[in-house]
Amino acid sequence: MKIVFVLNSISITRCQKRVQEFIDKGYEVEVYGFARGGETYAKPANYRIEEIGYHPVSMSYYKRLFVIIKALLKLHKKYRKQKNVIFYYFFFDVAFAATLVSHRPYIYEESDIPYSNIGNGLLRNFLKKRDKKIIRQSLMTVMTSEGFIKYHGLEQQQENICLVPNKVNPVLLNLPYSHKTLDMEHLSIGFVGGFRYQSVFNVASVVANDYPNITFHVFGNIIENEKEIQELSNQHENIKLHGIFKNPQELPYVYEQLDLVLATYDATSVNACYAEPNKMYESIFFRVPVVVSKGTFLSNKVNALGIGYSINGLDFDEIRMFLKGLTSESIKIKIDNLNTIPQEEAVNTNPQMFEHLTNKLTN
Repeated sequence: MKIVFVLNSISITRCQKRVQEFIDKGYEVEVYGFARGGETYAKPANYRIEEIGYHPVSMSYYKRLFVIIKALLKLHKKYRKQKNVIFYYFFFDVAFAATLVSHRPYIYEESDIPYSNIGNGLLRNFLKKRDKKIIRQSLMTVMTSEGFIKYHGLEQQQENICLVPNKVNPVLLNLPYSHKTLDMEHLSIGFVGGFRYQSVFNVASVVANDYPNITFHVFGNIIENEKEIQELSNQHENIKLHGIFKNPQELPYVYEQLDLVLATYDATSVNACYAEPNKMYESIFFRVPVVVSKGTFLSNKVNALGIGYSINGLDFDEIRMFLKGLTSESIKIKIDNLNTIPQEEAVNTNPQMFEHLTNKLTN
């Protein structure tokens, strides 16, 4: 059986990680994807991603959909006479477009809910119903958060849904890592990933202006607030912008510099309220407490495990109170709780996904 992957963006490491899992299980794969503009990423060593279209982040949703439809029409025509092919679609926009142009069997991976904050209620509800139909008609739907299952009012036990959280790359098990020694006089907080959230910028701003003894690190691409965070860094020595890094190869180096990792994705977004970002699993793997947004599915999990803090990153007073109240005892308790969780539980191994798929193909 050949698996044909279609990536919403050629640079997303999580998608590449999933492709590699199928290769490791012996599947024949072919991989296609869309460029979004400005990508810098490590190209896979043992397979090729063929670019089939371009839709930058700034492009409207409607225009993006037409770009994807045009590309998928050509792609499905290419595989028209091949029987033993299953398509694997990442993200709703790709799956939506694909189901408009083809009835071939497919796997759908849902890692966000991009339509959840659309202001037009009729359009939002239409897309939500369409999403549930895509899930229902899929050979298998992979969901990266239990929160998404709850958002759709579905059950995890539903026969074609498989929960696969976005855990860390197994390569990390073989890379050296030294945990940072805690020093409250030189505390280090970092954001790792695509810098785009107002709440993250708010924390950086409070650190810059009120806490010179704390260093705020940004590791990754700056997508939004680029001018503002650059000015903050130029004016304050404790704001460090490191730029893009190689993931997973340089991820241990990143976490060796952090006492806390920030994952305060804006809770005003429905998607952020239900998502289960990989920062929780990086926190567990590297034993670095995580700071998340209050009122989210993620905060419920982090609080239950006792491995981090929940704050309202859109409230400057609450950010100041949180930073002022941090103590070495509190942080050490979080680290102790992290140490009780086996590292292997944070590593991406998904035998249940392949068992699920095998059962669907043989029944």
